[in-house]
Amino acid sequence: MKKFLAYVIGVCAAVYAVLCGLVFFVPQILFYAPSNIVSDIETAKESGLNVEQIEYKSEDGTKLWAWYVKPSNGNDKVVVFMHGNAHNIEGFFHKLVPFARKGYGIFLPEYRGFGGLDGEINQKNLEADALAATTELQNLGYKNKDIIIYGMSLGSHTAVHTAYVLQKENPVAAVVLEVPFDSLANVVQDKVKVPMPLEFLMKEHYYDNLELVSQIKSPVMIMGGNKDELVPVKLAKNLYQFAQEPKKMIIYPYAGHNDLYRFRNYNDIISWLEENEKGLK
Repeated sequence: MKKFLAYVIGVCAAVYAVLCGLVFFVPQILFYAPSNIVSDIETAKESGLNVEQIEYKSEDGTKLWAWYVKPSNGNDKVVVFMHGNAHNIEGFFHKLVPFARKGYGIFLPEYRGFGGLDGEINQKNLEADALAATTELQNLGYKNKDIIIYGMSLGSHTAVHTAYVLQKENPVAAVVLEVPFDSLANVVQDKVKVPMPLEFLMKEHYYDNLELVSQIKSPVMIMGGNKDELVPVKLAKNLYQFAQEPKKMIIYPYAGHNDLYRFRNYNDIISWLEENEKGLK
């Protein structure tokens, strides 16, 4: 009996060690799974929009690019979309088309390590790349009050972090967070179910949104899906509790992690943006 018990304990310890090792040593696979395929801008042009590719650099000189559509119909706002893990910007462009057709400019930046760009993926680098995107928008003539930051999933952190940094000068027009989390560590903990020293294991990939969102001065909209099996909707609800007013939350009863577009969440975002715009006048 003692030998059997020792065997069971040994197996459990080995499994636990493997789990910890995976989190610490292979975050690129677990948290990011980037697509290395270069996005084809010709697919974006099939939308009928005048899309151009803008090239710029991150603070450390890393080459980056983004797809850009200028505002139209008298609109002076631009939506910058911070995408989540996996895929590349080509896989997310369709989410921005409704905004462009309403006259909003759109700016869809790529992170290093995704879409054929070189560079190591970690929290510090993605934060820097997101900030570089808004710096490029400023170079194009946009003020912070013209910029709407829209982050999805992992991009919820780069969105919140960017808004937090930019507001040291002036707040951005709005922050939209689709299927966000309060911290990436809580996403991992929800999946693993056993206590782990995640603060240490994920020190370069922690993505804590709670402290940042509580300090955002811009209007915040949070959207989630009750059927989300990747990021539990309770994490989005927790994040919402920490956000300052004015804020709004919409939870789609039958939506998962990647299909809020199918429920036309863009209409809800546009209506909310228009309401905020009226409130500022």
